[in-house]
This record gives sequence, structure tokens and C-alpha cells, in this order.
Amino acid sequence: MTGVKLRDYGCSLKAFRGSVIKSVRLYGEMHRFIPAWLATVTTPRRIAQEPTTHHARTAGVSKYGISRTFRVILDLIAVYFFMRFRARPGHFFGASASASPPSGLVLTWLAWIKFGLGEQIGGRPALIVGIGGLIAGVHFITTGVLSELLARIYFESGTIRSYSARPERPLAADEGWHKPA
Repeated sequence: MTGVKLRDYGCSLKAFRGSVIKSVRLYGEMHRFIPAWLATVTTPRRIAQEPTTHHARTAGVSKYGISRTFRVILDLIAVYFFMRFRARPGHFFGASASASPPSGLVLTWLAWIKFGLGEQIGGRPALIVGIGGLIAGVHFITTGVLSELLARIYFESGTIRSYSARPERPLAADEGWHKPA
């Protein structure tokens, strides 16, 4: 989902270049997804992994369980959102609002039944569905506008750029990941 091809995101043995890791901001429990966040500031070709030896636990009790799954899934959704829509969150919310046109069709159909045919529409479930969809569409559009404003304020208020310029040249011999000799 993140676009960074690693087998084990959960391994706590990690090594980073100081200059690169300092440009990554981590919040909450996002330490699991450090490689994905690194891909926002450097090319994924420079991110690699080496096999390590995992030893069985000799003391204590593991804190991992099914209860962490929900938090990890929410963090993964947040990483996905920020990797794809950080500089253009309005596109995400605009696409979500595109589900509301059927609500407009339902309300138009109900208006025809009410005013064209003179029937009562107050007891129809389609009325609630149509109004709910219309409210949701307006909500997504206004959230998209507000998120675009916040993104512009965020990127224009400091030295943070909405993109990272990646070199078009091939990596030099001393750059990127090299397998230890």
C-alpha cells in the first residue's frame, strides 16, 4: 500500500542516515512506517533491508495481540492518505463527494412524485437516504476546501515543500544502499 517494498516493517533494528531521518516527522505510533515516510523525502531505491536473526523471547510477555491490529490499520490508512494526498487533500474529499450525485437524482425523483404526481413522500426511506447523501456530499466538499486551505497554510508558512526534487542521474558508487562486503 505504501509503495515501499519491504518484507518486515515491524523489525525494530533500523539504520538511517541522519540527514534523511531528520527530515521525517513522526507522530503517534508512526514508527512502524518509517520506511514509508522516508520515501516521501528520498527515492525508494535508496531504501533496502538486510536479513537479521530473530531470537525467541527469553523473558517477559509480548505486548502484541489482536488489539494492536486496529491501530496499525488506522495508521496505515493515515500513511496512505498523507503519501498520496498531502499536497492536494481536496482531491481525496472531492472524489468522496462524487458519491452524492445519486442523492440529487433521488431527491429530484421524489420532488417529481410530490409536486408532479401529488403523492406523499414523507414516509419513504428514499427521502432520508437522499437528504443524508446530500448532507454527506456537502460535508465532503467543505472538508476538502478547508483541507486545501490548511495544506496551503502549512506549505507556505515554513521551509517545508510539498514535493521532493529527486535527481534524474543514476546513483553514484557511494550513494544508496550497498550490501556489506
